Amino acid sequence: MKKYILLAIATLCLHILQAQTVILPSIKTKTTFAIVVDQKSYDEVKSEIDAYRSSIENEGLGTYLLIDNWKRPESIREQLIKLHKNEKAPLEGCVFIGDIPIPMIRDAHHLSSAFKMSPKANWQKSSIPSDRYYDDFGLTFDYIKQDSLKPDYHYMTLRADSKQYISPDIYSARIRPLHLKDQNPYQMLRDYLKKTVAEKEKQNTLDQLTMARGHGYNSEDPLAWSGEQMALREQLPQIFKPGNTVKFYDFDMRYPMKPLYLNEIQREGLDIMLFHHHGGPTMQYINGYENGSSINLSIENAKIFLRSKVPSYAKKHGREAAIKEYAKQYGVPESWCAEAFDEEKIKSDSIVNRNMDIYTEDIRLMAPNARFVLFDACFNGSFHLDDNIVGSYIFNRGKTIVTMGCTVNTIQDKWPDEFLGLLATGMRIGQFTRFTCFLENHLIGDPTFHFINNSELDIDINQALVLQEGNVAFWKKQLNSPMADMQAMALRQLSMANYSGLVDLLKKSYYESNYFVVRLEALRLLTLNYPTEVADVLQTAMNDSYELIRRYAVEYVEKNSNPKLLPAWIESYLLRGHENRHRFRIFSGIDTFDHDTALNELQKQAAKWSFYDSSYMNELSEYLPRQKKGLERDFALIGNPESATKQIQSEISRFRNKPITKAIEPLLNIVKNENLEEELRVSAAETLGWYNLHYDKATIIKKLNAFQTSNPKLMNEVTKTIHRLEGKNR
Repeated sequence: MKKYILLAIATLCLHILQAQTVILPSIKTKTTFAIVVDQKSYDEVKSEIDAYRSSIENEGLGTYLLIDNWKRPESIREQLIKLHKNEKAPLEGCVFIGDIPIPMIRDAHHLSSAFKMSPKANWQKSSIPSDRYYDDFGLTFDYIKQDSLKPDYHYMTLRADSKQYISPDIYSARIRPLHLKDQNPYQMLRDYLKKTVAEKEKQNTLDQLTMARGHGYNSEDPLAWSGEQMALREQLPQIFKPGNTVKFYDFDMRYPMKPLYLNEIQREGLDIMLFHHHGGPTMQYINGYENGSSINLSIENAKIFLRSKVPSYAKKHGREAAIKEYAKQYGVPESWCAEAFDEEKIKSDSIVNRNMDIYTEDIRLMAPNARFVLFDACFNGSFHLDDNIVGSYIFNRGKTIVTMGCTVNTIQDKWPDEFLGLLATGMRIGQFTRFTCFLENHLIGDPTFHFINNSELDIDINQALVLQEGNVAFWKKQLNSPMADMQAMALRQLSMANYSGLVDLLKKSYYESNYFVVRLEALRLLTLNYPTEVADVLQTAMNDSYELIRRYAVEYVEKNSNPKLLPAWIESYLLRGHENRHRFRIFSGIDTFDHDTALNELQKQAAKWSFYDSSYMNELSEYLPRQKKGLERDFALIGNPESATKQIQSEISRFRNKPITKAIEPLLNIVKNENLEEELRVSAAETLGWYNLHYDKATIIKKLNAFQTSNPKLMNEVTKTIHRLEGKNR
């Protein structure tokens, strides 16, 4: 008997040792924070993690410590939800240190800004690594499986009955060390946490900011560039005062710009660095080939281009054939193409290419000092990979504490600086991410990091964002704040609280506010949630004095598609067709309205103009009939029973990016057609979910609600689409 009792006690002790360890906060505070760490990382880095936790509590934020050999993500999420529900001290945020399960989200591309890879592709690539699983409790998922090659990866599918928009309940961040050859990941954690504790003690104010742009971004539109600078002036007026520093770098100021950017990121005292460029997991794309008008430079650029293309062709067709083919194709001497095999040229081209962009290897050779670095680029935030840009900046001997980037590709036409001005109020940087994220955005580093309040705000912004959520009276008072971003946040909070007078308030804010950022917040909230009431504001917004408002307005007109907007849409092209990004958005949405009606409206308005050169007007008038014929061919292909499934699938998917009115009925017909393959019907149902900003989405909802089928997969997608169309947007 004693033997069995001892065995039972031993088994119980084993379960206790294997169970999750929860260390409660050592101080009582109005809100709390959680450090989630795996057992191995805690054992290796215990003193540094404990010191980091103490530094957070020293700032008045009680901190839980959750330690376990985390095998699945569900138990972590359950703990966070439980702590958040504590009414006496609700959880406001968390950080994941070490090897914490990585949710790989599937069937939720609409929650990202731009990612739309086919789910048939490799799951590691076609899923979105996202901690929205952990911080947005309204999203619900079904667990699919664990990756056999990458055990940290856990695949989840977004449920049809889930909320279908992003609105995190708490903020989150990752401190996941890089996995590099001959480098100890635990030493990376130790070094990072030591410098974080040291920097937090310095109580730094936000008084130095630098913004840098790479080639090809936002159509290289100078108006987009200058508009952002003006907006920053109203968001952060204090950094423009004497003694403080604001700097703006563009990719074509000098060639190459990489050395200047790397010099700047290491500048002592730099608080924030904003990067706008294209990117990859381990690269920041800064320059293309050197711009210039000299004939010698033009010839050299042509040669570099040819030298980059000829070798790959030669692998399949032979060296001589490659030289002749490219010489013929581009009408250049064969000697230019033959240089592709010159060892000296290959070496010099390698140096040129290396000097154009920033690589993770470059970052590890320097000491980045900007406390917060924002990467407005694709893939730079790929924390789930062994090497990545965001991790290279924080796991470094410099003073960079926090970075923000995207795990997959991201849209260019977004508002990366939304609420940036609130960082000067002492707002924790985690809250900045919470209110600006998509499925792919992630904060890397300490999310509790904040600057000292040097603004005009006289309230505790961190407590207000948690404890006053839903308090209409409180946020209505903040509409009179002297800070532009606080007024914008008040609009967001009133939208979250479902304030009954919101539509009138948003319209009033748009028409009467002198602040760019307040008008843009009002426009976005109206468009995203009130598509039938927004037409008058959109008509005005397409010619707003703030470039980003104009750009958003043209995009929103495309997605709203109300025929009443056509005259203002045409007028905006006549007024703003010379603006690179505005023109891009107009031509991108060329199928929004009936082509003949649009052409007539263009000719009608153009007749009242006095043109010295009408070429750009003619460009649109010639493009409309061509697009009409192209769209007619597309619809004929979709409706032809002889068309291949792959062809129809491709055409259906196109309307996710371009949710035009003319496609609604064909898509509904595909959903209803029981003679078609399940794949096509499901795809059509999913595509209709992208009409969530359409002015007449109520008709789509009505028709889908009346639809019934015995096909469970199709019905699941129809249900998800209905929830997407009915749901609120951020």
